[in-house]
Amino acid sequence: MNIAAVSPHLDDAALSASVALGVGGATVVTVFTALPAAGIPVSWWDRLTGATDSLDRQRERLAEDTVAMGLLSATGVHLDEPEALYRDDEPDLDGAVQRMTELLASADEVWLPSAIGGHRDHLLARQAGLRAAVAAGHSRVMLYADFPYVIAYGWPSWVAGRPGGSYLDAAFWLADQMASARLDPAALTPVITRLTAEQRAAKAEIIAAYRTQAPALRLGPADLAADPSKLDYELAWQMPLTPPGDPAAAVP
Repeated sequence: MNIAAVSPHLDDAALSASVALGVGGATVVTVFTALPAAGIPVSWWDRLTGATDSLDRQRERLAEDTVAMGLLSATGVHLDEPEALYRDDEPDLDGAVQRMTELLASADEVWLPSAIGGHRDHLLARQAGLRAAVAAGHSRVMLYADFPYVIAYGWPSWVAGRPGGSYLDAAFWLADQMASARLDPAALTPVITRLTAEQRAAKAEIIAAYRTQAPALRLGPADLAADPSKLDYELAWQMPLTPPGDPAAAVP
């Protein structure tokens, strides 16, 4: 199956949908990949990850993404829009939507971020991807649960198939996140993938490829060793689309 996935930033799609993308031959379209201007103050996230220069760090991240795409046997396409950390205003993504439409037209299946986690760029990428998917004639998309944000409180009991803790309801948190992301669970069909040992090893290798990001995402080797359940599942939802001109056609 020819899959096209939209990724807000370098790493989001690869970390969230490694099994689907790992089949090989996928196209990963990353929206916010532009190099920041030279000499700008280092962003808070880049500083958290130990960077002293945001331009140098973005160049490192682009190189990391090339390695990860090789591990997935996927083709990476960068749309070179500035991410939230490197811009002052809301982006005009009309050009990005047009390019995405061209890329999604030849795909059998489209994967988009669900925007779990409250990240503005993830919501913008999902909205742009939905516009492109409709324009490209797709009748449905897959929304991947943004990893690792989806497991901020662990896997929900309905994903893991076992009761959660007595004093922590991860399912409630995820439902609240979906509502905040303007998603209607009634219109979505969940797809749960339990990773095999081979798929877990492959995902760990992909995570390691994004070496500048993994520790801050709490996905470093020590984090995964302390909580192997982080690699137990990948979660997505199938969502039907309505064609342009349909009164019911609304981008959430």
